[in-house]
Amino acid sequence: MRYLGAVLIVAVSLGVVGCGGGGQSSTSSASSSPSAEAAGTASPNALAPGTLAPTAGGTPVAIPTATPDPNLLSTANGTVLRSYSPGALDRMNDGNLSNVAHGIGSELPSDAAPPYVFTLELPTVATITAFQAALRGAAQNGPAPSVTFAVATDGPNGTFKNVGTINGSASALTVNTSARWVRVTANQLFDSIGATGTLAPPPANLNPTGIYIEDPDPELNGSLVMSGKDSGDQRAVFVAVGSGLTATECTAGGRKATYIGQFQGRTWTATFAGNKDGNPDAIRAVVNDDASIIAGANPSGAPAVVFMRTTERARYCVPQVVGTGPHHVLVLDQDPIETFYPVDIDKPLPEYSFTTIGAGMLDAAALNGAEAVIARDVCSIPQMLAPQQIDLLLRWVATGHKLVIAGGASCAPSADYSWLPYPFTTAVGAETTHASLIQVENNALGTNDKNDVAHQVDVASYVQNGNNSLASALVVATSDPHWCGHFFVAKPTNVNGFVQTYAIDGRGLLIYDGFNDDGNPALQRLRQLELALPVPADLPCSQQVTESFLLEPNQEATFAAGSAQSVHTTMEVLANQGWNGHVTVKAAGDLPATVTPSAFDIAGGTQGLVVAVAIPASTKAGVYTVNVTADNGSGKVAQAAYTLTGTASLKKQFTPTAKRIRIYGIHFDVDSAHIQPRSESVIAQIAEVMRENPSWRFQVEGHTDSDGGAAYNLGLSQRRAQAVVNDLIARYHIAKSRLVAKGFGLTRPVATNATAAGKALNRRVELLRL
Repeated sequence: MRYLGAVLIVAVSLGVVGCGGGGQSSTSSASSSPSAEAAGTASPNALAPGTLAPTAGGTPVAIPTATPDPNLLSTANGTVLRSYSPGALDRMNDGNLSNVAHGIGSELPSDAAPPYVFTLELPTVATITAFQAALRGAAQNGPAPSVTFAVATDGPNGTFKNVGTINGSASALTVNTSARWVRVTANQLFDSIGATGTLAPPPANLNPTGIYIEDPDPELNGSLVMSGKDSGDQRAVFVAVGSGLTATECTAGGRKATYIGQFQGRTWTATFAGNKDGNPDAIRAVVNDDASIIAGANPSGAPAVVFMRTTERARYCVPQVVGTGPHHVLVLDQDPIETFYPVDIDKPLPEYSFTTIGAGMLDAAALNGAEAVIARDVCSIPQMLAPQQIDLLLRWVATGHKLVIAGGASCAPSADYSWLPYPFTTAVGAETTHASLIQVENNALGTNDKNDVAHQVDVASYVQNGNNSLASALVVATSDPHWCGHFFVAKPTNVNGFVQTYAIDGRGLLIYDGFNDDGNPALQRLRQLELALPVPADLPCSQQVTESFLLEPNQEATFAAGSAQSVHTTMEVLANQGWNGHVTVKAAGDLPATVTPSAFDIAGGTQGLVVAVAIPASTKAGVYTVNVTADNGSGKVAQAAYTLTGTASLKKQFTPTAKRIRIYGIHFDVDSAHIQPRSESVIAQIAEVMRENPSWRFQVEGHTDSDGGAAYNLGLSQRRAQAVVNDLIARYHIAKSRLVAKGFGLTRPVATNATAAGKALNRRVELLRL
């Protein structure tokens, strides 16, 4: 966050040096006058609270209850200095009148001679009951000090009406007047002035959203400069969601601080990360009637801050758009960078358009038309978004959208994911030179099946890339069972865990991506799959992130029934987040099987397994499952399934009286209707039977297990049945008129969906003679 800079000190708090050439300093002050305090006179620093120095990376705190300054002429109440004369009061001509108050030099220049005239603008018309002034003693051989007050309601250059003068030893002036502008005329400098009374209520349509110039010292050459004094002035984008009002500082070169606040009536109270000593800072500001000025200060007494509405559009104050594709993605960014998620900004994905905004600029309009939101390295959403903005985002997700949380090593170790419906923490561990990447589940976010071209991720290529940063990837720890694991990172330090996880949220989807390799082609592929995944998503959630250790992956194989044989596959036990203990492993199921090793100690690492299955010659065609179980002896069990499909000649099943044939051995890509090559021998047998029986017609039926929603599975089974029909027509030249495709989804199970074996039996193709 940016340092807010120099102090704004206006006429209500001028002091230290006397007026005119040769005048002496006075020791008189409001604080020394009991009558001044009784009248509600502001302290000498009423409009000159000290500096705000927000820094990034702190923890937001609850917004304190601000006690409004009783002085209506205080910047804390939204009052700004509209003009002053002579202009020489600003010695440096930089809008910082503290040069006067801090007594630079022993005398004022000769062209800063009285009378001193200050015109102040209140945020709205006020009913003023009294003015106060803390005058100084008379300068040597000078007249008695005096301050005259005049008021106007028709503009800073309108018709001013004098309402009285405070002079001599007086400190207060009782009045009963309305004022939007107050003109103060003094014959010498004073310590402070004030006014008591009440502000009019805000207009019903007060809207402080938009882009503002932010300048704590907005005056120049004696006047308030609404357009800013120079091109380096900070800008701030104000966004409202409900009563939340967030301001994001931005310039042509980047985005800076975010101020998270609430807006009630005409008052904005906001907090942000603390100073270097960790103390939180805050702003209390007031919006004027046409929302052209927002002025305020730190309630504890730090310096003024003034925002002035502008039509300027600095580069990073407006959305940055890359790509022209029909699929729209909104990117919430913490700081602008030249690399763009998920690919380089100069190489956009042709099917997507990406709109990047500062995270604090999120509102309903920004979400309109977006299919997904990426929170890119926004390490602490609560520091960037008001609670109302977070609620808006999460409600948007739950109604059927996707949120990708991309948090690389830049977020370690202070990332905050407590705002999510299913919170988690992340860890990176000590720096290492290498790490392993393990895909624990085949799904539409990525599969290791090379036949599944649409979803295959080349994990070996990722790891072998010498530029990979897997060792600095952030892994997830959580006790929430909603999170499901997809990619797992194993490091020599044993800070192992899931680096890509997902959770279903209502009809929407949350994806956490802790990779840190923006330039790795394999990761770009993985992130394309994140964007392409349809929502609602059909994801199996076979591995929960909460487990202390897990056994993966589920495996499949096909064998020819009728002869004795042995098959084997590999699995792996993974210790999650440094878990250590003794593990025993066994295999049991439809076929005899052994696991090697069957027992071992693990200390936060990984252990490879070989599962060997003996298939007797008497085994018939069908689906068989071997369940592999890892047990720590204390109630923790992890399981994986080895599913084997036995195939045999279909001719014996195609008898003249057979009406329905159940077929296993036709395999599809994950979440897809793409037929895998190993299925062709089965489809070829169907074609052969149909050629030998030219009068037979079949309805090809697709059936699924229960993973995923009913509606999605119905559509998937229809596409799979149609894929078989299309293959028979195109590859084997079976007449189209002899085939009908029909999908039944999960509606006709033949076994339980509570086990891997039952699900394997339910995933099938059936042929119905017509």
